Amino acid sequence: MARIDPSLAKRTDEFGELSRTLNRMAVKIESLVSEYKTFLAHISHELGSPLTRLNIALALARRSAGPHLDQELSRIGYEANSLNAMIQEILLLARLESGNELGRQTTAFAVASLIDEVCADANFEAEELHKRVVVVRQEDFRIAGHRDLLKRALDNILRNGLRFAEGLVQVAFFQRAGTCVGIIQIQDDGPGVSPGMERRIFEPFVSLSKTTPEVSGGSGLGLAIARQAVMANRGTISAHNSAEKGLSIVIELPVDDIVSCT
Repeated sequence: MARIDPSLAKRTDEFGELSRTLNRMAVKIESLVSEYKTFLAHISHELGSPLTRLNIALALARRSAGPHLDQELSRIGYEANSLNAMIQEILLLARLESGNELGRQTTAFAVASLIDEVCADANFEAEELHKRVVVVRQEDFRIAGHRDLLKRALDNILRNGLRFAEGLVQVAFFQRAGTCVGIIQIQDDGPGVSPGMERRIFEPFVSLSKTTPEVSGGSGLGLAIARQAVMANRGTISAHNSAEKGLSIVIELPVDDIVSCT
């Protein structure tokens, strides 16, 4: 976090006092952020061991229990899997926020093939909900980055869109005219979000209110991970209520193609 210039902080007037106060505040905020990231990493690690033992105990119980306990044991297994998925998401978020996922070499890749993959996966899930994911605009562009992280971001955004959509999630990707910026836009036809929530939905553990069975569940980490994964690819992500209906999430990424940017 930026600090006020030392020469200004040494002043003996009100500006100097304000500068020193802002510098102390910056130090405190940095400390809190560091403690938060450390907490996420430690709590995820500490939860991992007992969860492993729980799964082992569950497997042993299934071997010795009779059919009359199948329903209860299945429920325990379901909850254990949910807990394990949440722990893995917390670990990934902690690694992304600490920058530990960025040491790998980046590669250049086409966005179109990635969109095809994530939309195919999303439609597999959408069929169970009687919903659809449709690509409405496709103009391929290339970026240099971490393909697996961007895939995770798009997976999470599409899954979130399907949770709240009434029936349709639309995907568009294209290069903004006259720029070196690639756009990926994902829009659902759901209720959108309350004013002021457009930025907050990308914070960890912020969940939107849910009123129907189809949108129950969710850890509140999916969009937080998506934001960090997009940032790892030198991009930005934002959410906007559509003028028509639903929520539109827009990802902007630097295009890796000198010819198309000139």
